[in-house]
Amino acid sequence: MTSSGPGEHRSTSPSSAAAPAAGPLRRRGSGVTAALAVLLLLAGVTPVAVPAAALEPGPIPTLEGPQPGWPRLIGAEAAAILLLDTATGQVLVATNEDERRPVASTIKVLTALTVLERTELDDEVTVGQEVVDVPGSGVGLEPGDTWTVEELVDALIARSGNEAAEALAVHVAGSRAAFLELMEADAAALGVPGLELVSVSGLDDGNLLSAADLARISAAGLAHPELGPVLGREVVTLPSEGEVPTRNELLARYPDATGVKTGFTSAAGYSLIGSAEREQRELVAVVLGAGEDPARFELATRLLDLGFDGYEPRLLEAELRFTVAGGSVALEVEEHELVVPVGESASLSLPVASRPPEGDVQVPILVGDREVGRLPAVLDRSQAPAPVEAGAARIGRAAVDGVYAALRARAATQGLG
Repeated sequence: MTSSGPGEHRSTSPSSAAAPAAGPLRRRGSGVTAALAVLLLLAGVTPVAVPAAALEPGPIPTLEGPQPGWPRLIGAEAAAILLLDTATGQVLVATNEDERRPVASTIKVLTALTVLERTELDDEVTVGQEVVDVPGSGVGLEPGDTWTVEELVDALIARSGNEAAEALAVHVAGSRAAFLELMEADAAALGVPGLELVSVSGLDDGNLLSAADLARISAAGLAHPELGPVLGREVVTLPSEGEVPTRNELLARYPDATGVKTGFTSAAGYSLIGSAEREQRELVAVVLGAGEDPARFELATRLLDLGFDGYEPRLLEAELRFTVAGGSVALEVEEHELVVPVGESASLSLPVASRPPEGDVQVPILVGDREVGRLPAVLDRSQAPAPVEAGAARIGRAAVDGVYAALRARAATQGLG
């Protein structure tokens, strides 16, 4: 038998069971979506699964993935690992991060997010037959019990209650199958498309996700106003058990820990999504298929320490202004944040010329002296004169531009947090 949960189965100047809701978005969804869902319910038609309107993909990172020669983790024995900086969306450490594999109870972060996009914490749930004979980790739910959504989500996250997952799924969508469709749609809205989920609890190893998938989902969960605090609770109070501790030992082991979820099945191995916040920086570490406990907690601790101690954020922005006859044009790079190794300079290498380029250009990002990526520099002609079509006038204007071209470059790279 398997079960789930722990003990369960870089500018020229660098610097540093109530009536089934069947998917209507009761609180966070758009008015149109919610109204449509209500009309369908009144007509006796089950609404199609739609993602929650408030869910959006995380930030697009300025740099794609870990850069060669940057700090990395040595001796990380796990099937897959990933360290994500949530503010930038930048992956700092990764091994097999895109390989989809069984993830056990870590899927419950998505379960909880799908629930809390469609319910209120104080909603009451009357449990039905869906909780009968649910194997693995449980919290003693019985048919006829009435719990609040918050109590069930606490049971789901802190105690990895499989029957709590089943009860929430039926309460929100009327059936497990309908709820799985909602989970898949919500994941796609977060930038995790193509999931084919078979279990709301993770007990079935048919749920296949990658470390990158789980990091994106967990970053959204941590940012969620209701779910975020739940993910970080060290102790919860349940009607069936009273006050009980979370099974996520990282919350006690790591001083800056803020969540998130453990998982284990024989196929998934010992797995963990761990998060921490320090000096206004938030990191998410994913460890899948580690050795026996406490390996996953120790590995997550090493990942988080590497992220906080080995990396620091930078802001890059630039403006290159050209004086032309009758006005000026500017080449601008909007503000971008990135994370670089501690002590490294980060800058933008702008093209210095007497005349502006014909259009937008890609500007190299330099960390130290090495190019690690590029950012778009957009040509702003809003302060330039209207185009002149006459040939003589055009030649005259070009001559004036050549004589009076004045260059001002500004690039800022600031340490943050």
